[in-house]
Amino acid sequence: MEEVKNQFDAISKEYDRQRPYLIPCFHDFYTACYPLVKRMSAAKSLLDLGAGTGLFSYFVYLIRPELDFTLVDLSPEMLNAARERFKGLKNFSFLELNFATEPFPGKFDIIISALSIHHLDDEEKRLLYKNAFEALNDGGLFINADQVLGRGPGFDSFYKESWMEAVKDSGLEPVAINNAFQRIQLDKFAPLEAQISMLEEAGFSEADCIYKNQNFAVFAGTKGNVF
Repeated sequence: MEEVKNQFDAISKEYDRQRPYLIPCFHDFYTACYPLVKRMSAAKSLLDLGAGTGLFSYFVYLIRPELDFTLVDLSPEMLNAARERFKGLKNFSFLELNFATEPFPGKFDIIISALSIHHLDDEEKRLLYKNAFEALNDGGLFINADQVLGRGPGFDSFYKESWMEAVKDSGLEPVAINNAFQRIQLDKFAPLEAQISMLEEAGFSEADCIYKNQNFAVFAGTKGNVF
């Protein structure tokens, strides 16, 4: 995780600008959670795991500005970018924390994460999902927007090749493209179905995929009665 921290410290100032180039389904990916988040009308608090510059929290803030947001990340430079994004807003707090090894900072109604949990190996993912379940209040919601493995080697190769071609054709500068292709070597993708099973094993009442575009997926778990 130290190498991951260093990589994201280095790109903190360019991270947001590059996202639409690196995520072909950028808008849908970050807004697929909206119907579920809107359903959580009684929710008061949200935790963003591996929040980075606060991009996922920003999209949620657009529809739920009244929530109390807690953003955690192991990269101080990424958190500095998040602080700048939400400067002047009193309902945001920021904490430098490795969510894979350190306790969560309290209990929350909603826990979200985007493009962060794939840095953990399978056992770390399993523990993380358990910790997320325990950190949710009853009636809580967990949402993970992430990249996943294809169900088989053929589709997985197709997804990776398709993504690389899309990034090459995106108009992003070659240096940034090369850096992105290097960063992905640190990733530890897992199949979508396996991670949904991990959520169920962790205790979530229901878990399902709410959006998928090739290897970009958004999946969620509920604790108790949400529907």
